[in-house]
Formats: sequence, structure tokens, C-alpha cells
Amino acid sequence: MLKHASNPNTLNLLDAVVVRLVYRARNFSRPAANSTGPRDLTPGDVPNIHSRIREQIMAQAHTKPRTSVKAHNQWLSQVQRAVEAKDLSRALSSWVNLCQAMSNDDADKPYRMHLPTEQKLGQLLMLRLQHNNSPFSNANIEENAQKFALQTAVHGMADPLAAVMCRHLQNADSQKVLDLYQRFLQELERHEPTAKEEPVLLDEEASDSDFDPGRVSVLIAVVVAHAMNDSFKGAFDAYMAANIRIRNYRKQKILNHLKVSSAIRDRAHIYVDRLELAVLVARPHSLSKHVMNLSYPRSAPLLERLYNDILEGIDGVDPYLAANEADLSDTRLVAMTDACWTAFQTAFIKSERTDLAVKMWDDLARRGIRPGVSMWTALLDTYADLRDSKQAMKTWNLMLQQDIVPDGLSYRAIIAALFDDNKAEQAMQRFREYQQIFKSQDSAALAVYNTILRGLLRTNQIKEAAMLLGTMLGRGPAPDIVSYNTFLGYYRRQSDFHGISSIVTRMADAGITGDVVTFSTILVALLEVGRKDAPDIILGIMAKQGVRPNVATYTAIIADLMKQQTEKSLDAAIQLLDKMEQSPETKPNEVTYTSILSGINKASWLTRPRREEIKSDIVSRMRRFNIAFRVPTYHILMQSALDSPNPDGYLEALALLQEMESQSVPRVNNTWYILLLGLIRRELWDVGLEVVTRMYRSGHQPTASLASLVEQIRRKHI
Repeated sequence: MLKHASNPNTLNLLDAVVVRLVYRARNFSRPAANSTGPRDLTPGDVPNIHSRIREQIMAQAHTKPRTSVKAHNQWLSQVQRAVEAKDLSRALSSWVNLCQAMSNDDADKPYRMHLPTEQKLGQLLMLRLQHNNSPFSNANIEENAQKFALQTAVHGMADPLAAVMCRHLQNADSQKVLDLYQRFLQELERHEPTAKEEPVLLDEEASDSDFDPGRVSVLIAVVVAHAMNDSFKGAFDAYMAANIRIRNYRKQKILNHLKVSSAIRDRAHIYVDRLELAVLVARPHSLSKHVMNLSYPRSAPLLERLYNDILEGIDGVDPYLAANEADLSDTRLVAMTDACWTAFQTAFIKSERTDLAVKMWDDLARRGIRPGVSMWTALLDTYADLRDSKQAMKTWNLMLQQDIVPDGLSYRAIIAALFDDNKAEQAMQRFREYQQIFKSQDSAALAVYNTILRGLLRTNQIKEAAMLLGTMLGRGPAPDIVSYNTFLGYYRRQSDFHGISSIVTRMADAGITGDVVTFSTILVALLEVGRKDAPDIILGIMAKQGVRPNVATYTAIIADLMKQQTEKSLDAAIQLLDKMEQSPETKPNEVTYTSILSGINKASWLTRPRREEIKSDIVSRMRRFNIAFRVPTYHILMQSALDSPNPDGYLEALALLQEMESQSVPRVNNTWYILLLGLIRRELWDVGLEVVTRMYRSGHQPTASLASLVEQIRRKHI
């Protein structure tokens, strides 16, 4: 950047180079085709040009300076003094002036006030709104308050905005709430930060520890405003766009303290409950996953309640759900899908409530919904998982009677059910039938053939399986990694290293690279026959296949080994961990160690002393290599400490809680749940009460399940 030229020698130098600069500028600024060469300068040109250049250079020293730190501090001091004096009007006015002054520096970059001062001003505003019937003496102060609340909400502190909205609701002014929310969304979009790469978190760390509860309060206020307008669709649109879940305990807390009529409050309660369900139905994958998480006998009541709630949304008063897409309307906003009905069907059977599965089919029939082949196939898959080939065949025959034409996946399902129930001949009969019908390979062909390979090898029909593999290589469908891994698993069980070697060779010939299952299978096979150099052999195989082992590869193999839950697979995981620790390029990370800790925590076949020995070894390794513990690690160690027979085990869990606090590791809902449940089981009621007090002091708001534990502990002290 050019600086102010105050030195006389510099100015003389400028006089000398002006002519040269002008000559070059002309050559560079004109198109070459039209250039006729520079015009000779006349004596009158030089002073004018020289004057212009000098003015431009000198102007660099006189651009408008940025607002000085001193001026900023003066404005900020005015805000702080007004806040200390509890003069809300003056504080807001000074804040507006401060923002305007600072925005002159960079209009594109929003100014944010000193955080502690912003928080104190926000608290002052909320107190005024809560305890003063006329908090603002004029419209100007009210607008300043709304501007401040909007800006703090954009910064992640939405409680002041929620308080302003609640005041409007108290005045039955729903439109002001909706207008304010629209301004908030516009501000969010305008000031949205540039996307940047975030660190990858383990699943358990994806918590609401950084979530602003005020956003929930804002959304509830918006829902109440729509309830005042009797507009469920408006509430649904806002709820879907917000992508925030309102938990029941927070809904109860906010709505019960809201100063609106009981009729509006009751309607808002209904709205929030319906919105939660409608949004879940609008996301079929999430609903299906949630339903399958309830597919256990102990969860059957919750599953039935969810199903009945959906039926109520379809058939009840003011229906807002549709049984299928054809029934969507202005009031029926979202529809159930075949995948969701199928998930309920599977979950009912797995939770041992076949009566509900039958009822669901009757419910669908009454609504004119005819289950398609995918639902029938899912039913076959469910019976295959239960190894109930008799029921699977009944379903198959009933499907044919209903004129449902089985597809490739249907054949795969019935074949799997028959093989898993040791009815190999019937399974092969269905396979031959499949080959006759689907002469030209369909999209499910490879899945069907892989199911046959698995069934044949499971029943030790290696010759037939080898012949089928040859057919696949010759006529298709071409074998994939699943096909080869199926053979590797068989040969490992047989301790047939010649067979393993032949499959690895075939994979190389086919240009198929091994995956995690491939390498973990071979590793366990080598260890089962006492090969101490098993990790080195695996590395050699990986190198031949062009796989360069890294931390992620090793960790994935270790995780797969721990899933197998055998002594040999555990030994293999520990040996692979040793190998990782020996190389600076493959030093294990927290995920690596946690996968082992998680695996041994689930290993019921391990004796308690052996489990504690391995856990202590893994923890000491992490300490030695300075591996920072994260949320899942602490949870596993806490659970282990509380489950141990040592009467002082709870002290170790409390020490881990203290360590989380000192290391600034988020203490999420699961943290407190694990700890309180463990203390309840040990009947340590006094300690439990101390932990409850500590939890509330930390600012954590418990979910309904955690709150029930808190209530259980408190009842013991009444």
C-alpha cells in the first residue's frame, strides 16, 4: 500500500517518473488492435497529470479512519453505566448508537457488543418485561428493545426475544409475534456465518450441549401465536423450517408460565404434540428408525401408543395426517408411507405383538390401502430373522393368493427364511423357481445369489457353493466382496488356510479389494491357529491389494473384531492395537480405544476380573499417549465403575464427573442419567441428591426420563 509522501526527495522523484508512468498506462489501457502509439506529451500535459497522480497518492494518507478503540469504549461505557443504573431506556438508546457507530466501519459485518454487557442488558430487559405491565414508555423504546432482542437471538442468546414475544402474546397480539419471527429469520439469513469444517463427533457427542434453549422458547411463542389464529398449517410450516425438537418437559414449563387464556394454552399444548408427530411422519426414515428402536417386548406399550396416536391423527377430530399420499389435502399435511407402515408391521412382530400386526393390516384395509410387494417382503424378512420358516411359507402362500407377484427381493427373503430354518432343499427349490422366472437377471440377482451362497456354506455344502460361484463368474451376476467374504468366513470356521488363500487369489484376479470384514476374518483365522505374526501377515495382504493401512482402517477392523464377541477376536483387536501403537503414522485415536472399551463393556462372556483388567490396560494406554477422553469414553468408564462389585465404585464415577468438568467436556443428559441410575441401584440416596444439586447448578435441564430419576431420589428425602 502507498503511504503519504511527505519527503521532498520523494516528491522530486515523482516529478521525474510521471512521464514514464503515463506512457506505460496508455499502452496497457488501450486495446492492442487500436493502438497507434503514445501521443507525445506537450509541456502543458505534465503539470496536470502530475497533479492528478500526486493527489491520488496523497489521498491514501487521508482515508476515513476506523472508529477508534477509545470511541468504542466510550459508547460501551455509556451502555454499562445505564445497565448498572437499571435504566433500560438509556441502555437501549446507547446500544443503538454504539451499533450505528461501529457499523460505519464495516456495514457487512454485524457488530456484537461485549458479551457480559450484552447478557446483563438482556437480563435487564427480561426483568422489565416480566414485572412491569407497561415496560416501554414509547414506541421508540419498544423498537430498540426488539432490535436488541433480535440481534442477541442471532448471536445465539434468544431468551430476550422469547420474552418480548411472550409480552406480545400476553397482549393477545399474535401478529406482532409472527412479524418479529419473520424479522428474526431474515436476520439469521443475512448474518449467517461462512460455512466452515466442523470436527467429526462421535454419535453420543452430537448432543444439545451447545443448543440455545431460548430458540425453543421462541418457537413455542410462534406456535402459540398460530394457535391464537387457529392456524395449524402455519404452525406446521414454522415448525418444519425451524428443525428444532420441543421436548415435553420444556413445553410444559414454558406454556404453564405463559400468561394467555386457558383455551389458547390448551390449544397450544395440542398443537405442539401434533407438530412433534407430524414432523416425525414427514421424515419417514426417522420415523422408521424410531419405530424399530421400540421393537422389543418391553417397549411394546410405547410402540402401541405411537401407532394409536398416528391413527388418531388420521381419523380423529381435526385430522392432520393422511394414511397415504393420495389423501393429502389442505388440512391433512403429511402422509404415512409404505416404509413407515412396514416398520410398524416388523416392530409389532419383533415385540411379540402379532395381534397388533394383524390389526394394522385390518386398519389399512378399512382405509382402502392394499399392501404392496415391499410390505409382504418385509414380513418375510421378519420371519426369516425369527427363523420361523413355517410362518414365512404361510405368508408366501397368502401373498400369492392375494395376486401379489413376488419380486427378486421376495425370493431372497423366503430363501433366507428356509435356509435359516435348516430347510435347504425347499430353499433350493425356490431358487430354481426364481431362475426360471427371472431368466434375465434383475436388480436383486446378486442379493439372491449371495443368500444362496450363505445358505449352502452354512449347511456345509461347499461343492455346491463352489459350483455356484463358478456359474456367477461365468454367466453372472459377478461376485462382489460379500460373496468372497462369505467363503472366507466358511474357510475360517474350517481352519482351511488353503481355501482362504484361494479366495484371496480369486479376489485379486477379479480386481476386488478386501474390506474390513475381509481382513478381520483372516486375522482371526491366523490367530486361531497360533500365528503370532498374524498382524504382519494381514499388513502384507493389504499391501498386495494396494490398501495402505491408516488409523481409520485399523480402527474399523478393530471395531469389527469387537462386534464378534469372542476371545480370539478380542485377542486380535489387542494385537492390532499393539501394532498401531508401534508406528508413529498409525497412532490410535480416541475412537480406536473407545471401540475396545465399548466392546468389553458388552462382553457378558468375559469374567469381571478379566474385563476390569482389559479396561485398566486400555485406560492406562490412553493416559500414556495423552489421548483426550471424550463423552463416550467417560460414559463407558462411569457405567463400568457403577456396575462393579466394589462398594467404592461410585467414587470412581464421581471422580470421572469431576474430570469432565475440569477438562470442559460437555456433561450431556446421558452423563447425568448413567450416574443417577447407578446411584439409585446402589441406594446411595444422599449422594444422588448431591449430584442432582450439582446438575442443576451446572445449568442442565433434564429430559423427562432423567427428571423421573430426580423425582425418585427426592422422594427418598421427603
